[in-house]
Amino acid sequence: MRTLVVGGGVIGASIAYRLASRGADVVVIERSAVACAASGKSGGFLARDWCDGTPLMQLARRSFTLHADLAEELGNLWGYRRMTTYGGVVGPPSAPIRRTTSPAWISSNVRISGQLGSANTTAQVEPAAFTTGMMRAAQELGAELRLATVTGLLRRGDEVVGVDCEGETLEGDAVVIAMGPWSILATQWLSLAPVLGMKGHSIILETGELIPPEALFLEYVGSVRAKRHPFIGAPPIWPAKYL
Repeated sequence: MRTLVVGGGVIGASIAYRLASRGADVVVIERSAVACAASGKSGGFLARDWCDGTPLMQLARRSFTLHADLAEELGNLWGYRRMTTYGGVVGPPSAPIRRTTSPAWISSNVRISGQLGSANTTAQVEPAAFTTGMMRAAQELGAELRLATVTGLLRRGDEVVGVDCEGETLEGDAVVIAMGPWSILATQWLSLAPVLGMKGHSIILETGELIPPEALFLEYVGSVRAKRHPFIGAPPIWPAKYL
């Protein structure tokens, strides 16, 4: 079976690895470079039970286990590590924040409100290294990476039989759309639910071994009123060897 995977991000690379490990003939088509956009700049944060009680619960738990298995199976070239995760509040010096017991490396302007996860339930990978590592593993199993821009689907009647790459056609038995935030472009070719991207900001600090494997998820409190930003927190902090 020949499968064409459109997109060289984390989903495309992971699908390519799994298909190639089962003997499929896989071609990944990426416009620029592997992990060149969202997949190379995300937080890389993994949580086992944060989706409990939602339709994503079993998927999240399975994914958490698979990440640990992949790190062991493929040599952990992407800095997989278990970590302790805290939630808290941060504000300017004038804000009424009372400091409680918390890790020593945290600023005095931060109040830890509780532990969100332990090394048993939260972990992290370096996202660009994970994505490129999965693609490399897929290529070692025979998958092909082709740099090209997919401009449409190749059809015979109602059947999709390949993709069009700016005039060049590639045929396959199956086509996988794995374009991340750019999947919205594929709605021109197929009837798909729209996938929309959101921009964020990440700061990477070179800390060496000064900071242990810990993460913060913070909300900001001003001196006048609180502004809730539930997903604003300390960015992933990587030892220098991962930067």
